[in-house]
Amino acid sequence: MSAIWNFFFPHQTNNQKAQIIKASSLFILTFLFLFLQISLSFFVLAKPSVLGFSSNITPERIIELTNLERGKLGLTDLKPNQLLSEAARQKAADMFAFNYWAHVSPSGRTPWTFFTDVGYKYQYAGENLARDFRDPDSVIRAWMNSPSHRENVVNEKYQEIGVAVVDGTLQGVETTLVVQLFGTPYGAVESKPVEKAAPKPAEKPVAAQPVETLGEKRQSVLTSPLDLTKALIIFVVGILIGAFAIDILMVSHRDTPRISSNSLAQMMFLLFVLVAGLLIKGGAIL
Repeated sequence: MSAIWNFFFPHQTNNQKAQIIKASSLFILTFLFLFLQISLSFFVLAKPSVLGFSSNITPERIIELTNLERGKLGLTDLKPNQLLSEAARQKAADMFAFNYWAHVSPSGRTPWTFFTDVGYKYQYAGENLARDFRDPDSVIRAWMNSPSHRENVVNEKYQEIGVAVVDGTLQGVETTLVVQLFGTPYGAVESKPVEKAAPKPAEKPVAAQPVETLGEKRQSVLTSPLDLTKALIIFVVGILIGAFAIDILMVSHRDTPRISSNSLAQMMFLLFVLVAGLLIKGGAIL
């Protein structure tokens, strides 16, 4: 009990300064944090199925939210197309197979080849990609906050949509890929008049956020490395903030003389780190 008291509370035996907030202890905590982070990175590479990523996104919900955003602007709903969904699944499979996160594969294969491979002849086409998102609302919100992605979502020239959400291992990390494809069949009548008809098919890759491809909801049974890092930051920083707060209160109450004390400044800095940790979010778009 005395050891715990000595570690967290200032008194005579620890020279009126809790052991946990002394420079030596802070150095050890920093070293341990870095060691755990490095170990976690190696563990994820060795056992991606243990620490991974899983989400509750479905293609149906992504399409629903996409049409909701279009409806806000008075645009017509995009119709689900099975060929586009199959092309999206093939694109996700290709990204996992050749281990890349980009619109164009390392071999130079463009997104539009997946349209033609499934027999979809397009007049206009677009692509959005996303990964590591946990829910469909976050995916759509990220797309709408990105001008290029938003342009795809609310493009009046598109008439059909296909979405795939696929789990797998990409670049050594368990993740969820979302592929969203937009298209207008060749020869289709545009829902809204345009000033100038394009003489050639307009191909426009635009990034998107993560979505899941199987039409069923999935349980979040895996713990992502990001979640573990976030929890560790909150735990360690929370303890340190508490220790500094106790130090400030007890020293002030006892009117303990000190040559110098930066406990308040250090606690404010840790509060900033804690807020930053709470704001950490996963997910990437392309």
